[in-house]
Amino acid sequence: MPDLKLWLREISEGIILALFSESSFPPNQLWDYASRLYAKENVRDVCLDLQDRHGLDVNILLFCCWNAASGRGQFTEDELTNGLERVADWRDNVIVPLRELRKYLKGNTEPAPARLAGSLRHVIVESELFSEHLEVLILSEAVDRPGTGSFDLDQQAEDGATNIAAYLKLHGCHIKARDRDQLHVIWQEAFPGASVKSAVKLKNLK
Repeated sequence: MPDLKLWLREISEGIILALFSESSFPPNQLWDYASRLYAKENVRDVCLDLQDRHGLDVNILLFCCWNAASGRGQFTEDELTNGLERVADWRDNVIVPLRELRKYLKGNTEPAPARLAGSLRHVIVESELFSEHLEVLILSEAVDRPGTGSFDLDQQAEDGATNIAAYLKLHGCHIKARDRDQLHVIWQEAFPGASVKSAVKLKNLK
């Protein structure tokens, strides 16, 4: 006879996965681009480290690269500011609390039963990813012009570095050598083959 509790657990997890299915979202170029870039292990690692140490928003870092790589070039001041303002409340009130809850549930959850706490963490992980996807949709609406700018690789790479530098300036964090190296990893993977001269704005970050 099948284990009823196990069967119910599998059913409930299946329902949760269905609720958080990617098919729930409309097609979005920024999400597709960000997912591909973030899937690179070295990019993911440095993004998370920058997030943990400086509170940088990973989605906005990827947004900076996408805007340039898609031919939209450098942000106008209004575009970047608008993007940051649009996602601020969502990030602070939804994404960050979910992230902290996920981290908490990864540790010792006693006296809560470990198995059930693990199931809850699974739900939180899916919820966090869902909320990140929603943030990307919000960000993508901050720039309403088509990608009709330069498609020269070095120009795109320079625009990407300029966008990242503009975000760091608005964020107000103090940049050290380690941070510049990590930002360069993201930039290099976003614009493979581009001349290192195009990254001058990242090298000059302080």
